[in-house]
Amino acid sequence: MKSYPIPCGKKTINLKIPRGVPVEWVESRKMAPIPDVRAAVKEAIARPIGRPRLRDLVKPGQTVAIVVTDITRKLPEEIILPLLLEELISSGIKKKDVTAVVATGTHRPNTPEELREKFGPVVDEIAFINHDPRNREGLIDLGKTQGGIPLVFNRAVVQADIRISTGVIETHLFAGYSGGVKSIAVGVAGEETIGATHNYEMLQQTRLGVIEGNEFRRFLTEATQALGLHFIVNVVQTGKKEVVKVVAGDPVKAFHEGVKVARDLYEVGIDRPGEIVVSGVSYPKSRDLYQATRAANVVAFGPRPVVAKGGAILIPAPCEDGCGHPGYCDIMRRAEDIDQVIAISREEGFAPGEQKALILAWILRQARIVMTDCSLPEETLKGLHLESAPTLQEAFDRELKKNPKARVVLIPDGLLTLPVLKLHGA
Repeated sequence: MKSYPIPCGKKTINLKIPRGVPVEWVESRKMAPIPDVRAAVKEAIARPIGRPRLRDLVKPGQTVAIVVTDITRKLPEEIILPLLLEELISSGIKKKDVTAVVATGTHRPNTPEELREKFGPVVDEIAFINHDPRNREGLIDLGKTQGGIPLVFNRAVVQADIRISTGVIETHLFAGYSGGVKSIAVGVAGEETIGATHNYEMLQQTRLGVIEGNEFRRFLTEATQALGLHFIVNVVQTGKKEVVKVVAGDPVKAFHEGVKVARDLYEVGIDRPGEIVVSGVSYPKSRDLYQATRAANVVAFGPRPVVAKGGAILIPAPCEDGCGHPGYCDIMRRAEDIDQVIAISREEGFAPGEQKALILAWILRQARIVMTDCSLPEETLKGLHLESAPTLQEAFDRELKKNPKARVVLIPDGLLTLPVLKLHGA
């Protein structure tokens, strides 16, 4: 037997596989982490890409909204935020005029305890508010894009004189890579804006890692430019959340510089698809099913699927917060089979967050999804057309018994690593 470490929330599972079983270990390339993250962030802010320094952009008396990530993202904002604040204060901005807006998108609001854990003591220095895409009083309508997509954004963000956002550049199903303008156009947008882009037609046009010619990414840029985003600070990280690159400045130019590094880090060629694919999920994405099942995206929605038709995708994740967004679960429970999930999504449409049902259905047309080490009951998962097993080892042994000649693909970080099937592996 050979043992392979697979992340599962805050712990690691050692998966044992008999010798002789063909295994392909698909891991992001090794890249040395930045030894001094604080110094790197400070340097990036001082030497922005495509923009003047913040201290040259802002004026005393102006109000500033800093759009920050929510608890489902892990990046060193406890370092980034105080340094941004330091730069603003050196320009004459008062702390009372700075508001941090948590870009929840359609996710739940973050608790005061979670904010303190994520951002540190700065939560006592400036105001923090959770974005709510459904609260009409907290939103402002700016009209529509040329393509007819509504432009509805958080009131505090719209009314600020200066808008700044933080973020992480990593693979993303719709945007190709997250980061850049996404924090604004999705993170602090109204429900109708998010819904107008997370629809059946749009989802058919996007792939992981693809930003060129990406209609979703084009909208993000157009929408954000309509509002105005003055400055970003984004990071690229390893699967262990070690920072390898910090970019700051123009929301588009700085983002593209970060993507160059992200591609080198995350995109990995593999020879052939696997009949059994294990895709690991680390904390905090492991907190709920909505986020954890993103580990199946890299398997099915890269340039080409890396799981064989009819194969199995094993995802170990505790999902201590349950299903996450409830809407997609309702659609999946209503449907008798996967084809009906797709039909409901296509014919009835879906609210923001409910697109997860369609995504899962498309994946399930290619392969089965087996959740393991999960706190959700077997019956709950079965109602969502997902299989389950108490442990990853049990699930793997069961699949190997069904298909002793199976080829195995192991992706320890199923949310960052993007396996790209080589042409000769068709």
